[in-house]
Amino acid sequence: MSIQLQLTVSSLTIFHLTDVNTLILNHNGSPFLIHERDPLPEYMLELQKNHFVYLIAETKRIPEECCLFTNELGLSYLAKRFHIQDQEPKIVVVGPFLKQVPSTNRFDPKLKIDAQKQIELEAFYRSLKLISSSRIQSMANLLEQVHTIHQASLEVVNVESDVVHASQQSHVELMLQQSDDSYIELIELRYKIEKEMMRSVEKGDKVNLQRIMKQVKNVFDFSERFPNQPVRALKNVLIVLNTLLRVAAERGKVQPLFLHRISEKFSKQIERSDTIDSLNRLTNLMHEEYCNLVRNRAVSGYSLVIQIAVEHIISHFNQPLNMEQIADLCGVHPAHLSRQFKKETGMTVTDYQQKRRIEEAKIWLKSERASIGWIAGYVGYEDSGYFTRVFKKLVGMSPSLYRTTK
Repeated sequence: MSIQLQLTVSSLTIFHLTDVNTLILNHNGSPFLIHERDPLPEYMLELQKNHFVYLIAETKRIPEECCLFTNELGLSYLAKRFHIQDQEPKIVVVGPFLKQVPSTNRFDPKLKIDAQKQIELEAFYRSLKLISSSRIQSMANLLEQVHTIHQASLEVVNVESDVVHASQQSHVELMLQQSDDSYIELIELRYKIEKEMMRSVEKGDKVNLQRIMKQVKNVFDFSERFPNQPVRALKNVLIVLNTLLRVAAERGKVQPLFLHRISEKFSKQIERSDTIDSLNRLTNLMHEEYCNLVRNRAVSGYSLVIQIAVEHIISHFNQPLNMEQIADLCGVHPAHLSRQFKKETGMTVTDYQQKRRIEEAKIWLKSERASIGWIAGYVGYEDSGYFTRVFKKLVGMSPSLYRTTK
């Protein structure tokens, strides 16, 4: 199992079991993986970053220990330093969570918590887990094993008695005996339409997809499954649609990183929508954005060698380039890879990585309120000044100015 896959499996395991924000940090403090349950209020991001610096130093000082830290706002974090094989050390951080309900009236005046921030903070506290000392210890026990967690083989065992089996068989036979040509035709039509939709997305053909959807507006009406719950019924349809569009975009050669991001975004928006109108608007937006994603992010136009190289660079955009490693993955000589990459993409491997990093930074600048220094570290630049120069060269303006533009 690759290092990245193992880290993903272990961090997701911790995240799912604790149901608390879980991060894997590089030894320099930049985030490697983030699984977020409770987004922090904007004004707390810089404070958390400073606390992470302190936690990293403490885990380095006592690497054999799991560190429990509670900040001046009453937010607690668990952190543990670990190694996997001969890789640079990583730090797993779980938090924030609460050990007790803090009093919002006793904060140090130096924190400058005004009335509006206090309202936001109280709402944030209500969303956090209140965790007992014994459970904190159990969480620490889990972090102690982070480097040993692997994807387990899972076998689903069904126990069926002869009676149950016979009952199921008779039920199936009864269904097969029923004759309803119109119902069968509707099912077949739905599958045919799904295939046409997926082909349109696979090609990034937004116009054809819109044409199909105008013709079949009521074909996918499953409201009878949830009587008197039209919003819930439509949400379920959109959940299925999100999966179909994701699979279609994958067939269109969109890289997993972009697929994950757009799928997660729409999953959250579906659950947050609470009216039929908002869900219908979201349906149209999903169609448009998935088609645009295929048109803008697909690698199907490249040769197989360059597809492999591009997918690797995109998946490891914030890691140092290793041409020999990439060439080995592609099965070619590094010099040949460099020449072919420039020929097909019009840019060098380094320039392509720079472009990818800046694209990622642009997303964070618009969607998050993290500091520019934090974003620079996240996308792979240890020097925020150098990041700013590269950003300005490629975008035509500084990161701070880009953040304020519409």
